Amino acid sequence: MAGLKKISVVSILNKGMRFYTTALKSFLYQTYIDVEWIIIDNTGQNVLREKLSRYLKGTGKIKVFANERELNQAQVLQEAFSLCDGEFIAFLDLNDYWTRDKLAKQVAFMLRFMAPLSHTSYAFGDDKCNLLSIGCYHSLRELNMLNYSLKNPVSNSTIMIARDKVRLDFSRYELDNSDFDFMTFLLKQGFVSSGLSEVMTLCRPIFDKEKQNKIDMLVKQLLIENPEDKATRLRVLEHYARSALNVEGLKLDPSICIGYDVVTSLRILREYKI
Repeated sequence: MAGLKKISVVSILNKGMRFYTTALKSFLYQTYIDVEWIIIDNTGQNVLREKLSRYLKGTGKIKVFANERELNQAQVLQEAFSLCDGEFIAFLDLNDYWTRDKLAKQVAFMLRFMAPLSHTSYAFGDDKCNLLSIGCYHSLRELNMLNYSLKNPVSNSTIMIARDKVRLDFSRYELDNSDFDFMTFLLKQGFVSSGLSEVMTLCRPIFDKEKQNKIDMLVKQLLIENPEDKATRLRVLEHYARSALNVEGLKLDPSICIGYDVVTSLRILREYKI
């Protein structure tokens, strides 16, 4: 491992979230060697340690920390960064999953271009690690479904930070501020992501139809109330991009758009034994 830069992967479990086995597999089957996984159980109920106990034995790569009480976003992020030993920090949402070489390719990109911050592209998959055809569907001209963060390029689930280049100063923000948003925080400090479109993060969609209908109504109302606001329009487009998974009758093969390496990686993930 001499010469490799260490990567810390951060995952945070908040109340109302679930821990998915695909997140565990995503970490374990990465081709990059010098890596640690910092998992923070922010539920205040310590629900993860027992579930992951057998993976914690005999390895220092997976570390679970349980908060006695639930912290807000700024507090738990501050805690996460204090626990990381890596020169690079990546984020893995517990309802997402990664292709096998995601970390290796992303850190190579970061080193090559001395980038302080980067993000990867999205494709969509189901809970069986199968690609969904929406992965090559462009529903709106302004939005590319494979990389819908292009115009708003900081994305928490796929982000990687070079620790020595991004000084995260949380002291400017009140840590009891429940409205703290990490992506806005980074942008306000002048950190804009460099894209890395050839590396995919596969995002597992989770739908609650009743909840989704309420969200759709609120989104439509937001657009009505702010018809000329470009930022609002972009957010609405992003929402519709996510919702487009419900499009019926779409018969495209995702591999045409994203390449067989992603399909192969998903097959390995599906068959990966832990």
